[in-house]
Amino acid sequence: MPRMPDDFEHRLREELNSLEPRSVQVEGTRDAAVLIPIVRVPEPTLIFTRRTDTLSSHRGQISFPGGSIDPDDANPAAAALRESQEEIGLDPQAVSVVGCLDDLETFVSGFVVTPVVGWLDERPELTPNPIEVAEIIEAPLADLTDEIRREPGFLHRDRRYPTEAWVWTDHVIWGVTARILRLFMERLAHAGLVEPPGETSFVWPDENPLKR
Repeated sequence: MPRMPDDFEHRLREELNSLEPRSVQVEGTRDAAVLIPIVRVPEPTLIFTRRTDTLSSHRGQISFPGGSIDPDDANPAAAALRESQEEIGLDPQAVSVVGCLDDLETFVSGFVVTPVVGWLDERPELTPNPIEVAEIIEAPLADLTDEIRREPGFLHRDRRYPTEAWVWTDHVIWGVTARILRLFMERLAHAGLVEPPGETSFVWPDENPLKR
């Protein structure tokens, strides 16, 4: 991948502000928000977490920091920042919210997730909450190419995965996090910042969500 442009943040912000994110409402689901943290130095890098095996949902999976939106949260961005501070000790003051992506339904665990994109100029000092986070993962954006993308049904370490995934240094990014990552990479590609991910054969169920 070519060197990331110096105006990466500006171009990303313009791209996310150019379209209104799709907001959905599905009966019986809970609202949640996750933060997609992009660290500028030494190169644009995404922060993921590996969830502990003791959590009630998405246990052991790679995810972006985040969780349920509480009544006291002003908006999804506030919820994503609060949850990120609780999970990995990320200072909300260090994060500049760039924009949001389309809402996505998890289908299995019953959430509608709003992905919130955040920008950090400096690499933060992070401390995982041992109850929720088994590991903090920092993946350079330049590594998340189509070369490491896998189609649904692939086998990894004797486990078959039902969704599209990115396998980075033996970490399997799948499920709703893979869907969020695809959506994010497609927006980056539209802004001319990365190569677009290849088409996938997997089609999620059509739940006909109602637009808010």
